[in-house]
Amino acid sequence: MLDRAGRKTGAIIGRDDAHATRVWHGAFHCLMIYRREGRGYVLFQKRSTEKKIAAGKFDVSVGGHYSAGEDARSAGLREISEELGLTIAFPDLVPLGRRVFEYSFAPGISENEFQDVFLLPLERRPEALILQAGEVDAVFEMDIEKGLELFSGTITSATGRLTGINGADAPVSVTIADFVPCEDQYYRKLLQLARRYLEGDREALAI
Repeated sequence: MLDRAGRKTGAIIGRDDAHATRVWHGAFHCLMIYRREGRGYVLFQKRSTEKKIAAGKFDVSVGGHYSAGEDARSAGLREISEELGLTIAFPDLVPLGRRVFEYSFAPGISENEFQDVFLLPLERRPEALILQAGEVDAVFEMDIEKGLELFSGTITSATGRLTGINGADAPVSVTIADFVPCEDQYYRKLLQLARRYLEGDREALAI
């Protein structure tokens, strides 16, 4: 558990109880980015339809709660391995700071999170992902420029490449409503930072 300033309290609470009682807790977020043929791309995950919160919605590449005693270093590497089957080193991650996320998804189900947010720059799209059943149903590759048009409201839908847990691959059109709801332009900000990074800007990258 965390207090309202994001400091550890020393108390431990289960995930479902935290969501039911609006207790503040910590989480790890990571967005994978890469270039192909001169264009920037990101990978979003499609949350499992079995999830209690935002089932079937698109979100960052990897996201998960901290267990007792964990921090971004330990939980981040664990979550990336569990959800996508990738092994990376912590210095590969580019820190973007901490996001404060508060949202009520349904009566008795809320998120009150301090999210430590990172980019994971890659040389190319990882092709050998092992998606965690019950957590991730698919990954969605989106062109950064198209994503920025979508989240800025210039276009109402964008097409990208969806790869399911069985490896099947198909073009899919998405709208803002297909993503985890938020009120802080989170995905637009992330894509802006991803574009800046891929263009060589390493200064003052902060969510």
